[in-house]
Amino acid sequence: MPASRSSRAATAAPAPPELLERQRFLGLTQEDLKLLAGLRKVVAEHATEIVERFYDHLLQFEPVRHLVADPGTVVRLKQVQHGYLLSLTDGRVDAAYMENRLRIGRVHERIGLQPQWYLGAYGVFMDALCPLIMERHRRNRARGVQACLALEKLMNLDAQIVLDAYFQTRQQRAVERSEQLAAVGELAASIAHEVRNPLAGMKGALEMLGRHLSADPSRAEVVDEIMAQIVRLEHLVRDLLTYARPRPLSRQPVELHHLLDRVLRMVQEEGTGVAIQVDRDYHLDAARLMADPQQLEQVFLNLVQNAIQAMEAGGGLAVTTRREGETVTIAFADTGRGIAPADMRRIFQPFYTTRHRGSGLGLAIVRKILEVHGGSIEMDSEMGRGTTARVILPAGEADE
Repeated sequence: MPASRSSRAATAAPAPPELLERQRFLGLTQEDLKLLAGLRKVVAEHATEIVERFYDHLLQFEPVRHLVADPGTVVRLKQVQHGYLLSLTDGRVDAAYMENRLRIGRVHERIGLQPQWYLGAYGVFMDALCPLIMERHRRNRARGVQACLALEKLMNLDAQIVLDAYFQTRQQRAVERSEQLAAVGELAASIAHEVRNPLAGMKGALEMLGRHLSADPSRAEVVDEIMAQIVRLEHLVRDLLTYARPRPLSRQPVELHHLLDRVLRMVQEEGTGVAIQVDRDYHLDAARLMADPQQLEQVFLNLVQNAIQAMEAGGGLAVTTRREGETVTIAFADTGRGIAPADMRRIFQPFYTTRHRGSGLGLAIVRKILEVHGGSIEMDSEMGRGTTARVILPAGEADE
């Protein structure tokens, strides 16, 4: 969504050549800027009303609402939006203007506001401002139309610059993250290899010791706890190696529903201590895939375990399959505690976890496996209502 916090100096720096070129391309003239400057009074009179209407509209949409859930954030952003509306009537486009719009794009990328939402905001503001502009020029409708076109040109320029900053920032973060993860992955794999053999030796020694101490329950309990911690470390080592150096993909025919049933049966046999009602809604046209069954099993097992862990007091898990064109979607919808909006933006980051125990690699591994398959994962969640994970894979027949 557009925003502005700039306070321009009396002597503004000239517009960069790139900005002047964009102005020429859009046909944004000094006459246009002069027309917009003449609207300062009418915009100032109605800015508060427009911002209120804008946020009433904005908060109807969940993907945006969770970003501004805090009332203090809403108050602050309303003030920022008020300043943005007034900035449209500054009557000049210069270096300070460009820096302000670049900052908007960087902030939007940082908070996770996707382009469709703030691009739509320009349209909402246009709808609110144009009637006011036409009323201001009711005795000269041609001039009113010219002023509306000037506003449209300026907002198009805003959108160009904001999008540039958004995607440049995203690309820069992606490069930095890729470099960091590559380094961490190599280090993790090296450490995991070094740790795995000593763990196996410790486990074997404890098993022998446990047999000798079985007659003393207090000592056996200590051994059991140490063994449990070793098993936990073994799982961490396994996850590190899987993430850092995944196995090569081995595609073969997969009966999707048989695989899902096996995963659900495995989890149920492990026992969770809580009552979970599993509902299956399988569609026959989504039953067959060409995929790596072991890696796909790992994906499904991780997602089912996450869902069950989110339902400490019991609940329901709905597993649905659908074929949509050239893709198959497998959805896991639980009725658990949900994921906080602040956590949703980080759940696929390696080593990030909200649980007391866990490597924080589960969803990172899931996404990596699916990307190798040419697929993806989407997550929706609402606090107190539950989470839905959607696995999307290319459709393929097992007899291809």
